Amino acid sequence: MRLKDKIAVITGGTSGMGRAAAELFAKEGAKVVVAARRKRLGEYVAESIRNGGGTAIFVKADVSEKHQVMDLIDEASDTFGGLNILFNNAGINNHGDGDPHNEDLENFDQVMNVNLKGAFLCIRYAVPRMIESNGGSIINNSSVLDLRATETSSTSYHVSKGGMSMLTKKAALSYAKHNIRVNSIQPGAIATEMSNVSWDDLETESVIEHRRKFQPLDKMGHPIDVAYAALYFASDESAFVTGASLLVDGGSSASFGRNR
Repeated sequence: MRLKDKIAVITGGTSGMGRAAAELFAKEGAKVVVAARRKRLGEYVAESIRNGGGTAIFVKADVSEKHQVMDLIDEASDTFGGLNILFNNAGINNHGDGDPHNEDLENFDQVMNVNLKGAFLCIRYAVPRMIESNGGSIINNSSVLDLRATETSSTSYHVSKGGMSMLTKKAALSYAKHNIRVNSIQPGAIATEMSNVSWDDLETESVIEHRRKFQPLDKMGHPIDVAYAALYFASDESAFVTGASLLVDGGSSASFGRNR
């Protein structure tokens, strides 16, 4: 029960790393608010947590919209009596042309609004509630692509995740005096919907065989791997850790030009 009685908001909580974190946090004693845009799936995830003995509600929210974020934080705090943990996990990618001069402007704005502005808005409105709760932990789900570039990913995704890295550092400095810690996770090739792997296919042998080729460790990156990293940052075990980034990439960042 590493998160006993803590109140956690998890954005993008209906699938992948967000869903894995929501289920894990609940098992560890947290009262979980699953936030996402897909209502039916969100209600299903929250109900599954409750059926498993955990505490969870779903709040429909688009993190790129200020008033929806305000309502999300208010509902979470009012329902459970405070806020201790924010996992900024909501994210999208634009799989179009990766070169800056070719990227569609509408797609660029959409990715930036969800990935970076969404995290900024959630921090903006969560911090006052965390101050009322005498501190807390903010975890930003970034990417290995926040510090290195590839030809296959979009400019907007790189820029949004690079911004997430700096947002983490700035917020860590700003809120340390309030006992609010801010850290980030840098996932590598994790099998999620963004990488075209559905939740129900995570244990499929062909999926595992394909995804395990993306890093030196001879296994597939799974959403639960990131969830456990988030659990560490959310728990009091990381009480002296802020402004840090944790790679969860199977060793891919340690290799130069690796090709399997």
